[in-house]
Amino acid sequence: MSGLLLAGDVYFDRLTDAGVSTGLVGPINVTQLQINTPSESVDRTSKKKTSYGQVLDSVVLPQPTELTIAIDDQPADLLALALLGDVEVLNQASASVSAAAFTLPAGNKWLKLPQGNLASAGLAVFESDGVTGIAAAAYEVNYALGMIRTTPDGVLDTDSSTDIKMDYTHNAISGTRIKGAIRSIIRIKLYLDGTNLATGLPVKLEIPEAVVAPTEAVDLFASEYVSATLAGKIKLLDGETAPFYLDQETA
Repeated sequence: MSGLLLAGDVYFDRLTDAGVSTGLVGPINVTQLQINTPSESVDRTSKKKTSYGQVLDSVVLPQPTELTIAIDDQPADLLALALLGDVEVLNQASASVSAAAFTLPAGNKWLKLPQGNLASAGLAVFESDGVTGIAAAAYEVNYALGMIRTTPDGVLDTDSSTDIKMDYTHNAISGTRIKGAIRSIIRIKLYLDGTNLATGLPVKLEIPEAVVAPTEAVDLFASEYVSATLAGKIKLLDGETAPFYLDQETA
């Protein structure tokens, strides 16, 4: 006899709408992996005088198997699950822009340029003629987001918008982008490569397919590490003998 105290690596495979694998992601740090196998009792009760209310027959019917997963690893593929989104490659090539015409809003409001990740070197602002330079003190630039505005109380701080032309270079950007809130459900396959710390023996879990969705908001400004919780139902697929398989190995 022994207890069960698990440590393990979890791997996710996000399935397409057609159930096709897109490749396993992991190992993932999962802080909760809960499987619930609920059931419902269907009873036939007595209406007889001497046994009124007593159970004459009872059948326990299984209900859909439930899965709850909490994750505090947040690579793009998993964060996309929690945001009901898809992941795409983010790729902005570096380039230079010359004499681009823009209008700065009145009241020191920001103007968003078409590109971000601007280089400070070579950035120049001109009046609408494209020749007369504007002093750097007259405007402010957010280089990361690619935004510009008139400096409060500066020479361009008026009640009217200001037409300008700009020369600037935007640096390359690479990474991933999550296009959020475009999916209604997420289909996953899950594997656990675990160890029972009480015995040192392997424990493995396979869930061929589960349909999950986020159960709570993703707080991007949380004071602790961002976490996400997904919950849903485990499906019984054609050709499978059970919704999931839990192996406790002896060697």
